[in-house]
Amino acid sequence: MIGAGLHYALTVDGDSMIEAGILDGDTIVIAGCDTARDGEIIVALVDGQEATLKKIRRAGREIELIPSNRQYQVQRLAADRVRIQGRLVGLLRRY
Repeated sequence: MIGAGLHYALTVDGDSMIEAGILDGDTIVIAGCDTARDGEIIVALVDGQEATLKKIRRAGREIELIPSNRQYQVQRLAADRVRIQGRLVGLLRRY
């Protein structure tokens, strides 16, 4: 599932990605990286404090962090406020 390179797992806390099938309590597998293509689901560190899982899209000198839940708004931030920490490569769920 993960291949070569640095990978880590996180537990999802929240419902901002439910329309992508990522639910509160799921375990996600992240490939550590500092770049991503538009539309990929990433872990982003905002202002060096808050980690969030969102789709990414570049908009000029800004980055949009896009939730997959219509109840949440897109975050549009200056690019220097966002640091990509990895890209989603897998999901684990217990029943």
